[in-house]
Amino acid sequence: MDTSLLTRGLVRFDWDVEDQRAVFAGMAAVLQAEGFVKKSFEAAIVAREAKYPTALPTVPEAIAIPHADAEHILTPFIAPLRLAHPVPWSEMGNDKATHPVRLVFMLGLDKAEGQLEVLQAVVQAFQDSEFVSRLNSASTAEEYFAAVQSIGAFVG
Repeated sequence: MDTSLLTRGLVRFDWDVEDQRAVFAGMAAVLQAEGFVKKSFEAAIVAREAKYPTALPTVPEAIAIPHADAEHILTPFIAPLRLAHPVPWSEMGNDKATHPVRLVFMLGLDKAEGQLEVLQAVVQAFQDSEFVSRLNSASTAEEYFAAVQSIGAFVG
């Protein structure tokens, strides 16, 4: 996987949003304005999340990796978000469980076959407490983006 999936302009650092729906609406607007997604993206990601939740109870903290089907994507991306405060997010594979999520990696991949590889890379990175510590200790959006870029799987 290469770093071209990461775009500094898609970082949201200490983003103050009320809930998961605000995350989706806000990012859909940005992504559509920047030409990354089709107009259908917001409804698609909301519907997919309702059916297949994406929070993972990783340690040291839960993360979410929401994504929509490839047909809604124009240009592939990973949007790394750090929310100002955790929002409730339903667990992947167990929608009865909810986790407070502050770190969100929104994925937009235009080929379904590459999705599993990217998901695995993100999950593996978040199991590394040193990586999560770098994300949490970042004091600027630039530091946060540099920490995100340090994921081994994103390096060429």
